[in-house]
Amino acid sequence: MYIINKESLNALERSIFSILIKEIKQNDTLSITDAALVCNCSPSKISKFVQKLGFKSYKEYLAFVSGRSSTVIPNENERLNKFLENFNSAISNDFAAYLQKFEKIILFGYGPSFIAGQYFEYKLRNLLEVPIWAVAHETSINDLLSKNNLVIIFSVTGQFKSFNELYENVISKNSKVAFILEEGCTEFLETYDYTIALSNFIQSPELMPHEKTRTTFFAFIEAVIKQLETSSIENTIKSRKKI
Repeated sequence: MYIINKESLNALERSIFSILIKEIKQNDTLSITDAALVCNCSPSKISKFVQKLGFKSYKEYLAFVSGRSSTVIPNENERLNKFLENFNSAISNDFAAYLQKFEKIILFGYGPSFIAGQYFEYKLRNLLEVPIWAVAHETSINDLLSKNNLVIIFSVTGQFKSFNELYENVISKNSKVAFILEEGCTEFLETYDYTIALSNFIQSPELMPHEKTRTTFFAFIEAVIKQLETSSIENTIKSRKKI
């Protein structure tokens, strides 16, 4: 599980990010020394950069960006066990905190992914005091969109349909887009600012996107909701102590 949040990067780090994405597409074995060379910085700067993004090492970052970290596990029970064994609660906690920065939340997905959005809407309405909607059409997002909103897009592969036009429209309204992908689609990394890739353990490529399960979405949602509930209880206790 990885979170790629370019909003946390400074100007130099964003430049490094863009350069390396392009370079790794051409050379998926790019060494950290060569990465530093093309970015005109030191290897230690590259190491600090990937750690800031949440990767343990440059090697792990390289494997993710190149797509070599993904493993196909056709057996769904085995795949989900692997997913849960490697679940990173720090990412769900970070996302729970991120949600609370916005004045409105819009959840979107095509086909079965929309159902995940509906479930998240139901859960969030009991915890956040902001308008929350799950929608199935991009035109509905345009009707609801205003300043300081968060549009959360659920997608298994990120490849069913381009989200570029939607993304640009949201950004133009001074709002943000968060992509929650089951599979680590590296095409998202170059353009978009906030992406969560839930699993390196992917479903059979023989399945069409609508045929793939959304179980990891629901597991992630439950972890986010749990963190929001914990934060709510902690805030209530702090308020009572002040009284």
